[in-house]
Amino acid sequence: MDTRMPRRSLAILLMTTATVSAQHVDVLVWDEGGKVGVGLYDYDNLIATETRVHLARFDSLYSVNNPGFTAFAGPDAVPGNAELRWDFLPMTVDDGSHAGYESTLLYWDGEGAVPEFGPTPTDAYEFSLFGEGGPATADGGDQIVPGGVIDTTSPSGAIHEHRYYFLDDNGDGSNATLPAAGIYLVGLQLEIGELAPSDPVFMVWATPELSVLPAIRPAAIWVNERVDTLFAEPLEGDFNADGLVDAADYTVWRDGLGTTYESSDYDVWAANYGASVSSGSSAEAPEPSGCLLMAVAAVGGACFRSPIPSFGA
Repeated sequence: MDTRMPRRSLAILLMTTATVSAQHVDVLVWDEGGKVGVGLYDYDNLIATETRVHLARFDSLYSVNNPGFTAFAGPDAVPGNAELRWDFLPMTVDDGSHAGYESTLLYWDGEGAVPEFGPTPTDAYEFSLFGEGGPATADGGDQIVPGGVIDTTSPSGAIHEHRYYFLDDNGDGSNATLPAAGIYLVGLQLEIGELAPSDPVFMVWATPELSVLPAIRPAAIWVNERVDTLFAEPLEGDFNADGLVDAADYTVWRDGLGTTYESSDYDVWAANYGASVSSGSSAEAPEPSGCLLMAVAAVGGACFRSPIPSFGA
């Protein structure tokens, strides 16, 4: 049986819930040359796709256990008897009225044609993923949040586990009051055994209201275009966090001299003047297919790439 992971292609999947006929599609991990590779696996159609952007939809309780996590035994299997772990990553907005805002949980109300990701409606919002030892929570801070254990692989490196995700609008651990309608974005990094951690993985969550569905497509495109830059190591000298070291950063340094910045920070700015964060894969990333995003409210079908007919569960 050929169990090699798929060649690179970019696809987006909406995990449908509630009244939508949901398919069984999980986050897929494998050994990609000594690093955790990430994609999705469709159990219904036995199709795997390499992607770092996953779309999901909350039900009316804002507590769901899809997508799950899957790994298969085979030539590209992850280490056996090893813990699959995750961390939440801070993301930085690079455009719009919230440019420079950094958080582990971003929100867009879905209004307008262009996404305006930024802070959640209040700072009490929390997004939790429940691991073996309990939940880890992305609460809007600007630092990496250590996660927990999703599951331990079998001796052959296989895994199949579903953990619960929960969105809370006030930190009380209940759904007595509901989060604001819109799109919520979180970033994850997956780790297992001695493999290098995965590249950042992003989950774009839609609230259950039908009015939010039209926002899924532009949100998916927005994240696709920034898949390599939403989480990035700080660029030295980029004092306004816009991904470019330029004259604007000098102004930030000058205005903050003696409080936020020191004289030596000028040398950092000067040494890195002209540097920028790479635009990554934005030029390569196609728009998510219309089949995938436009029909989601009515059917459970979806579009996939890189079929592997012999890739069994």
